[in-house]
Amino acid sequence: MSLIELVDYIDADVAYLLGLITARGELSESNGIKQIRIEFPYQSLTVDGVTGTYDTNTSIRLGLQQIQDRILEVTGADIVIASGEHNVTLALRFLRNTMVWRNILMHTEERTNYEYFRVPEIFFSPSIPKEWKQEFLKGFADVAGNVRRANRYIDDTNRVRLDVLNYPTNWDMPVQLCTLLEEHLNIPVQLITWGHPNMGRNFREHQINIFVVPFGNIGFTLPHKQTILEEFIDHDKKKHPRKTYNPCLGRKKLKKRKQKDNRESSEKLDGRLNGKHFNAYWQICKKLGCPRTPKILQQGGWQVDKQEALEEAAEDEV
Repeated sequence: MSLIELVDYIDADVAYLLGLITARGELSESNGIKQIRIEFPYQSLTVDGVTGTYDTNTSIRLGLQQIQDRILEVTGADIVIASGEHNVTLALRFLRNTMVWRNILMHTEERTNYEYFRVPEIFFSPSIPKEWKQEFLKGFADVAGNVRRANRYIDDTNRVRLDVLNYPTNWDMPVQLCTLLEEHLNIPVQLITWGHPNMGRNFREHQINIFVVPFGNIGFTLPHKQTILEEFIDHDKKKHPRKTYNPCLGRKKLKKRKQKDNRESSEKLDGRLNGKHFNAYWQICKKLGCPRTPKILQQGGWQVDKQEALEEAAEDEV
């Protein structure tokens, strides 16, 4: 099916639902009952903002009432919300092979688990509204995004992190999310912290780092995340009024070389990375298809710092 035809099967609410599913969704079928299960994880019972502390379980459940009302209009499914020790789960159940169920499978390209999901192709089309792309990312962030003081950068400005769980089948996802943010929404990504041994993170989750001020154009539905985001935006605008938020250059001068690691060859890695050594996060991005360079950025209308552009690496060490 062409992208033009796919546009007929999506709107802002479907885009948001696809964001939820892509982040932590599983599709299954048993005894004629079709189910979409979306897990909203949390690490601790409370999270601190600038002015207060928020109960994560309560906030997620309150937010899920709003989310439930929204997706009920789209799906007509039976919806069940259940709490676990470190998560709240939203389950949508379909008793028939509805058009909604078939449309979701179409957008996921018949994939049924977040280990294998990609950003649906439709979101890279220039023919759909920017707002739908924002809604997809908001859905993803409601599930797999976090905003907390521990995310702050060395200059004390705050960041949102979008987490992508690390499986050998989904290393494309961080680059695709970054592309959607930067190329389609003009929201700069500071860097991707890869769950790769050369990056000092073993095989933990990948983290997409975005400063809170530009991320304010997307925001959250969950109350505690949105409140903390707004507090951090206000804090950063007051404390760092002159800070500029530049796009990732895609390639920079290497400042230091990393030591070889015997885990560079592992079945946990994407095949394009297996057996390769990396000195910087952007080298991994390059191997996974990122085309970005300062020259391309300038051609696309981004204002690129001339000194940073001059520091573009002269060789690719990978």
